[in-house]
Amino acid sequence: MLSHNATNLLTKRISNYDIETNTPLSRTENNHQRPSVEFSKSFRKLFTTAKQRKETELTMLSKKLVNGSETTETIASTSNTARNHDICLFSDSPHYIVRIAGTGNTDEFEHLIRDDPAKLKVANPSGLCAAHNAAARNRKKKFLTLDLDIQDKDGWTPLHHAVRNNSLDAMEFLLANGADDARLNKQEEAPIHLAVVHNQLKALELLLIKRPEQVNLRGERGKAPLHYAALTDNIDAAKILTDHRARLCQPCTAGNYPIHMAALNSSNRVLNHLFLIAKSLGYNAQHLLNFCDAENHRALHSSVIGGNIEAVEICLKNGGQIDDQQDDLSTPVHLASSQGSIETLKIMFNCQSELKSKVIRMADIQGMTPLHKAAMGDHVDAIELLLEEGADIDARDVCKRTPLLVAALKSSVQAVCYLLSKNASIMYRDEADQNLLHFIIMQNLPIGAIGNILFTRENYRQLFDQRDKDGFYPIHFASRQGQVNVLKTLIAHGAEINRRTNQRQSSLHFAAEYGRYNTCRQLLDTPGFKRILNEPDKQGLTPLHLCCSNGHTRVVQLLIHKGAQFTKCFEGFTPLHVAAIHGHVTTMDTILQGHAHLINSTTRLGVTPLHLAAAAGFAECVDLLLSKSAKILTNLDGETFFDLAIMKKQKDVCLTIITHDRWKEALDLKSTKYQTPLLGLIEHLPECVPVLFDRCISPSHSDKKHKDFHLTYDFHYINWMDIKQIDGKVYRYPMLPLNTMVKFGRTNHLSHPLCETLLRQKWLSYGFPIYALDLTFYLLFLFLLSHFIITFPSCNHDDPSSWHHSNDSCSKTKFTSFRDSATAFQIISIWYIVLYCFYNFFLEMIQITHDGREYFYDIENYVQWILYLTTSVFTLPFLFNQSWHYQWVAASMSIFTAYLALLFLLGRFFIYGIYVTMFLEIMKTLLHVLSLFSILIFGFALTFCVTRPFSKDLNVSSPLDLFMIVLKTVTMMLGELDFERSYLDNPHEQHFDVTNLIVLLVFAIIMPILLMNLLVGLAIGDLMQIQQNARLKRLATQVQLHTNLEKKLPSKLILRWAKTEHVEYMNRGICHRFKHMCRDLIAKPVDTSAVLNTYEENLTENALFTELFKQNRRQKDMQHQLEKITDLVRLVLQKMEIHTEIESDDVTRGGQIEKIARMQKFRQTFNIARRFSGIRPLNGNAPHLFSHPEET
Repeated sequence: MLSHNATNLLTKRISNYDIETNTPLSRTENNHQRPSVEFSKSFRKLFTTAKQRKETELTMLSKKLVNGSETTETIASTSNTARNHDICLFSDSPHYIVRIAGTGNTDEFEHLIRDDPAKLKVANPSGLCAAHNAAARNRKKKFLTLDLDIQDKDGWTPLHHAVRNNSLDAMEFLLANGADDARLNKQEEAPIHLAVVHNQLKALELLLIKRPEQVNLRGERGKAPLHYAALTDNIDAAKILTDHRARLCQPCTAGNYPIHMAALNSSNRVLNHLFLIAKSLGYNAQHLLNFCDAENHRALHSSVIGGNIEAVEICLKNGGQIDDQQDDLSTPVHLASSQGSIETLKIMFNCQSELKSKVIRMADIQGMTPLHKAAMGDHVDAIELLLEEGADIDARDVCKRTPLLVAALKSSVQAVCYLLSKNASIMYRDEADQNLLHFIIMQNLPIGAIGNILFTRENYRQLFDQRDKDGFYPIHFASRQGQVNVLKTLIAHGAEINRRTNQRQSSLHFAAEYGRYNTCRQLLDTPGFKRILNEPDKQGLTPLHLCCSNGHTRVVQLLIHKGAQFTKCFEGFTPLHVAAIHGHVTTMDTILQGHAHLINSTTRLGVTPLHLAAAAGFAECVDLLLSKSAKILTNLDGETFFDLAIMKKQKDVCLTIITHDRWKEALDLKSTKYQTPLLGLIEHLPECVPVLFDRCISPSHSDKKHKDFHLTYDFHYINWMDIKQIDGKVYRYPMLPLNTMVKFGRTNHLSHPLCETLLRQKWLSYGFPIYALDLTFYLLFLFLLSHFIITFPSCNHDDPSSWHHSNDSCSKTKFTSFRDSATAFQIISIWYIVLYCFYNFFLEMIQITHDGREYFYDIENYVQWILYLTTSVFTLPFLFNQSWHYQWVAASMSIFTAYLALLFLLGRFFIYGIYVTMFLEIMKTLLHVLSLFSILIFGFALTFCVTRPFSKDLNVSSPLDLFMIVLKTVTMMLGELDFERSYLDNPHEQHFDVTNLIVLLVFAIIMPILLMNLLVGLAIGDLMQIQQNARLKRLATQVQLHTNLEKKLPSKLILRWAKTEHVEYMNRGICHRFKHMCRDLIAKPVDTSAVLNTYEENLTENALFTELFKQNRRQKDMQHQLEKITDLVRLVLQKMEIHTEIESDDVTRGGQIEKIARMQKFRQTFNIARRFSGIRPLNGNAPHLFSHPEET
C-alpha cells in the first residue's frame, strides 16, 4: 500500500510538472521525440524528492503503529499528510478529535485541543464527544483535559460509556476525579443499571466498591439495580448486589418488588437467590411472599400471571398460599383458570390440597368463581379439572350469571357445549331476566352445534316462553338480528311467533323495522302469521309502519303482497305519512303504485304526506307527491305545505315546487302567515326568488331568429295588490312583493328583467305622463319665481331706521308701492306662486296622514316644506302691498331650495335618476367625513382668533365675527390662503408674527393638502360602489314612487292600466323598432341578453337531464328483472332442498342498505343542482323523476 501511495504521488507530480512546463504530450508529432536534457534533470530531481518523502512517511507510520489501536481510516489519513491543498484530509474534519481521543496518541490529542479547546465539545454523527470515545476505549490519560460529565445525544456520560464497554481504568479514573455516577440518561438509567443490564460484572463490582451507597439507586420508574437483575435473570449481578446489601424490600414506583419482577419474568435463579438471601438475613420466606404491589399482587400471583410454572413451584415450596386474594379478590386459582393453565392448577392443588375445596368456591369482586373464569375463556380442560375437584357448576356471580351464562355471553361455544353435557342448569337467568337462549342469539352462536345438546333437555321449551325485563323473548332477538337459521330452529322446536314485548311489538315488528327481508319471509311463511301481520304496538304502529319509516322497500313489497293493511296509527299517520316524514321516496312510490288513495290522507291535525315531506326538507318526496296529483290542502292551523317549507327554510323543497309543473297552483295559494308564498320566499329564502322570476319569463320558440320569437313576462305574482277593509275603509297596498323586497333589503332582485320590465311598463303607462305633467307645472312655478326675483328690485322694501347707512348697498329712502311699481305679469306670477304653494301644502298634509312616520324619513319632504314656506313668506306680503327686509331673506332661501327640489324631481326620470342618486350618496359621504374633521376646522378657527392674522378689528366675542373667522378657515381649506395680503403686506404689524407663520405652515399641510386629498380619495373610492348600488337604489325609488301613485289614483284607472303579462317581440319590423326607440327615450330598455343566454344553457341542460333520466329508468328496469330472476332461482333451490347463501342471515343487508341510501342522496343532490340552474323549459314544464321518459 505504501509503494502504491508513493507511485500515486509520483504520478501526481509528473502530471503537475507536465502542466507547469506545458509539455505537449497530447500531440502526436512530439510523442515520438526524445525528452530534452532539461526535462531529464527535472525528472531525476522530482524522483529523488519523492523518494525522500516516502521514507519520511514510512518513519511516521512506524511510530503510529508502535502506539497501536489505529484504524484503517487513521492510517490512510496519515499517509496523505503531504501538503497538498487540493486533497480534503480526514485530519481537517471537526470529528477528527473524537477519533484521536479513542487512540493512544496523546501528543496529537493535546495538539488539537491546544489549537482549539472548543473541539472538546464537538460531537460526531453518532452524538459522541471526545470524552465518550476515550471512556469507551479505556483511555484514562485523555480525561485530564475533558469534561467528565458531558452528555451525548442520549444523555450518556463518559462513565456510562466506560461501564458499557467494561473500561475499568477509565471508570476508576472517572470515579476518583468526581464523575457523577448517579446521573441518569434519557432512558433514566444510571451507570450501575447499565452494568446490570449488559452483565458487566467487573464494572458493577468496581462501582459498588467505589460508591457502595448507590446499590439501591433508583432508575426508570423507580427501579433499583436489583429490579434489573430480577428482570433479566442475571444471577451473578444479583449476588453482587445482595453481597453489597441491596434491599429486597424496596419497591419501584409501580409498587413492584424485586421478587415480583423475578416471578413475573421467569427469573427462577434470581427468585431462588432472593429466598436464600432472605433466609440468610434472618427473615421468613413467608414475609418475602407477602410483599404486595400496587394491585395487591403477591409473588405467587405474579408467577401465575407470567405463566412460569417453575416460579409457581418455588413460591409454593416457600410457603405461598393459593387462597391469597388481590385487590379484585382474585386468587392464583382464578388467574390460572382464566388462562386455562392446567399444569399450574394441578401443581397448586397438589401442593395445597387442604385449600383446594375452599379456593374453588371463592369468588372475586364480581362474584365469579374459578369456574366462571375458565368458562369465560373457553378453557374446556380447566372446566373439566375444576368440576372434577368439586366446583359448583351452577354458581352465580353478582349479576346472577352461572358459568353457562357467562360462557354464552363471551361466545365460548366449546365451554357452553361441555357445561350442557355436564347437566348445567338451563333455567337460571341473570339480573336482566335473560336466559341462556337470549345470550346464544345475542352473541350469534352456532345454534346447530349447541342445539344438538340443548334441545335434548326435557325443559328446553321453557326457554322459549321466558322474557327479559323489556319483554323480549328469544324469538324477538333472532328476528331483530336477522338470524334466519336460528329463527327456523326456534319455530321448528315450538317457539311461537305471536309473542309480544312490553311495547306490544311482535317479532315481525323487529324484522320489518330492521329490514330483515328473509326473516320477514320466514315469519310470514309460518302458520298463524296473520295474527301478527297487522297487529299494532302501543303507539298503533304496525310492521308496515316500521319498515316504511326506515325505507325498506323490499320488505314493504313483501308485506303488501302478504296482505298488510294501510291502517292509521293512534296519531293518524298512515305508512305513507311515515315514509314521507323520513324521506324514503322509493318506498312512497311503491305504496302509491297500488294504493293511490293514501296520497291525500290526513292525520288528526289535518297533516298530509305532502306537509310532512315539505317540512322535513325531502325535495324528491315533494316532487313525487306533486307529480302524483296530490291535493294541496291546509292543516288545522291553516298552513299549506308551501308555508311549512318556507317557515322551515327548506330551500331544496321550495326550488322543487318552483320548477314543478304545478308551480302556479302552489304560488296561487293564500297564506295565513305570509299572505302569498312569494312574500314568504322574499323574506326567508331570497335565493329562490330569481328562480321563480325565471319561470315567469317564457320564450315562444326554440329559434331566437324566428320572426315571431318573443318573450312573455308574467306579472301576476310580482304585481299583486293587497286590499284590506278596516272600519269600513278600503286600504290598498299595491306591488306588495316589490315593496317587500325593498323592506327586507332584497333590492338586488329588483334588477331581474321581470321586475325591470314591470317597472318600465308602469312608467310608460301612467308614471311618465303624471310626473311629466307635475314637472311642467313645477317648471312654470320655478320660471315665474325666478322671473319675479330677477325683474323686481330686491332693495325696494322698508328697512328699520337703524339699518340705514350711507355706504349701504340698498340705501333707499322710501318704499315704492308694489301695486304702483309691479307689472301685470309680476302680479299674475305672484298669484300663481301663492296658489301653487297652498296647493302643495294641502298635498303634503294628505301625504303625512297617509305615510305616517315614514314621511319624516325622506329628505325630499323637508326640502319641499322649506321651499313652500319660504316662498309663501316671500310672496304673501306683496298681496297686501307690503315689502320688508325679511321677505327677501326668505326669497334667497326659496330660490335655492326651488332649484334643489328640481334636482330631486328630475331624479324620477331614468335619464337623470342614477346621477341624482350618486350625488346624494356622495353628499352623505362628505357629511360623514366633515362631521369628523370639523374638529380641525373649529380648532384652526379658534387658533386664528388668538393670533389674529386676518384683521385686528374683528371682535372674537361677537358671534358674527366668530362665524366670519370660521368661514375664512373653510375658504383657506379650499386653497384661498390670501398669503400676500394677510402675511406679507404687514409682517411687522402682527403681534404674533412667528406664531402665525408656524400655524399657517401646519394648516397648509393638514387642511388643503392632506384633508382635501383625503376627501377626493374617498369620493373616488366610493364612486365604484356608488355606481354599483345607484341602479338598485333607483329601482327601489321607482317602486316607492309607483306605490305612492297607485295609492292615490282611483282603482278603476289602476285596473285599466295594470297588465298581468307583457309580450316582447324580438325580431319584428322597422315600425316596431321605431316604436321601441321612442319608448327607450322615455324609459330605459331592459337588457334581455342574460335571459336569452340562460335560455340557451337550459336547452342543453334539459337535454342532458332527460338522457340521464332515461338511463336511470333503464337501470331500474334491469334491477327489477334481476330481482325477479333471483326470486325464481330461490324457488327452484327451495324445491330442490338446496341450502345456499340466499337463505343466509340478513345481517349482510346493512351494506346494501347504506349503498341505496348513498344513491338516493346522490340523486337528490343532482336534482337540487338542476333546480339551482334556473331551468326554463320550452313549454314551461320541467321533466320529473317519476314521469315516463316518452312524456319527458
